[in-house]
Amino acid sequence: MRSYTDILLAFLILSLIMSCTKDIDLPFPEVPSEIVVDGSIETGQPPIIFLTRTQSFNQPLDPSSLQGLFVNDAIVKVSNGQDTVQLKEFCASDLSAEDLALAAELLGISEQDLQAINYCVYTDTTFTMLGQEGTPYILDIVTLEGKTLHAETKIPVAVPLDSLWFEFWANSDSLGFIYAELSDPLNERNAYRWWAQRTNSYPGTNVQKDQDYVAPLGSVFEDTFFDGLSFEFFYNRGTVVNSNMEDDNNEEAGFFKLNDVVSVKFATTTLEVEDYIATSDDQLVNNGSPFAVPANLPSNVEGGRGLWAGYAPLFYEVICVP
Repeated sequence: MRSYTDILLAFLILSLIMSCTKDIDLPFPEVPSEIVVDGSIETGQPPIIFLTRTQSFNQPLDPSSLQGLFVNDAIVKVSNGQDTVQLKEFCASDLSAEDLALAAELLGISEQDLQAINYCVYTDTTFTMLGQEGTPYILDIVTLEGKTLHAETKIPVAVPLDSLWFEFWANSDSLGFIYAELSDPLNERNAYRWWAQRTNSYPGTNVQKDQDYVAPLGSVFEDTFFDGLSFEFFYNRGTVVNSNMEDDNNEEAGFFKLNDVVSVKFATTTLEVEDYIATSDDQLVNNGSPFAVPANLPSNVEGGRGLWAGYAPLFYEVICVP
């Protein structure tokens, strides 16, 4: 048994250690601002392009400062090698209530967020440039200041899933994951991405559980280790960032629930997209870790940073029953 003297000595040592702490202010250097592209085109859909500027680490992060990061009045063109379309810019503040609801559905951003930050986006409102499988797409941008950006991507041919089903997790009788089987084409370099959306409502309400498709961490993978093979895999339920929904903050977080009706969006994409999303997920998971190695995200944009992505999605419905 420890004596009173031993306990007192340990307390004094702990107090001494704690009293030796010191606040350190790290001087983060100012770096030149760059244009960032967040753009994609999917099968049967028009291109959607967000243009923003990088922000210094020392600058504030609030809705007002975020709104100021959007790059407006740029000339944005998308070509499929035969036809070229100049995209139109629109901002949330320019839209009627009806159009705002449509924009929220198209962009996967809540109406509240669209209004709070006044998102601006470039897209083809004439719907003459719609994504097609096996087609390359070229993106060219000229900003109001004369900066030029160029990027290329491709919508590959979609690879379908063989089957999907729901299974309980461990000893649970209500929570689980969605499983799938995929037969990867032989001698092709393929990459894939997974999203899911619960389309049923919370019990006793008319509130749909997910307002849009949600990609969980690790939503992308490529076929280096299973080229030409058939295999099973599963995914947990993704969570919207900063969600305040009860089932995103209790024991149900990350799980699908018995009797959920789930729409799965499974897309074939390019290796560049897989590399970008996977690296982004790694940085997000390691955020705050003293052992994490900081790194810039890969980019396929010349003259700036970011990602111009092509997706060939297929859609499936899964009812969560054993």
